[in-house]
Amino acid sequence: MEGEQLAKSQLGSSYEIKDLGKAKLILNMHVDRNLLGDVTLSQHAYCEHLLKQFNMDLCSPTTTPLPPGLVLSAEDYPSTPDEVDDMKNTLFHKALGSLMWLQVAIRPDLVYSVNKLAHFTHNPGKTYWNALKHMLTYVKGMIDYGIT
Repeated sequence: MEGEQLAKSQLGSSYEIKDLGKAKLILNMHVDRNLLGDVTLSQHAYCEHLLKQFNMDLCSPTTTPLPPGLVLSAEDYPSTPDEVDDMKNTLFHKALGSLMWLQVAIRPDLVYSVNKLAHFTHNPGKTYWNALKHMLTYVKGMIDYGIT
């Protein structure tokens, strides 16, 4: 009995299972297999949804997660009540959370940038919002990236 069938048989002896064939979609991740048996996970559809959700679907793609030379610091916090109100109207936290899911699932190339922006979630300013939008342009440019 080949390994896959043996595993199914052993699981079936302890649990009620239903064989639905090879997985194609798991937690909104596309599963592709090549002839060598390599498995690739990607989230093209999730990335498209993410870009549309934050009105970045028509943006020009870029090849860096954050702008080169960008330094994020507490000096970029909003300093006036108007700036604070402007930032309340953005979807900074929701967009950052969406990028967190993407980086945790299959996009380790986003980890550093998401981590940097997460340090400023308690009081995000325009600089952080612009950096986050830059990350979305990076996602657009690397929309087919996955993990094999």
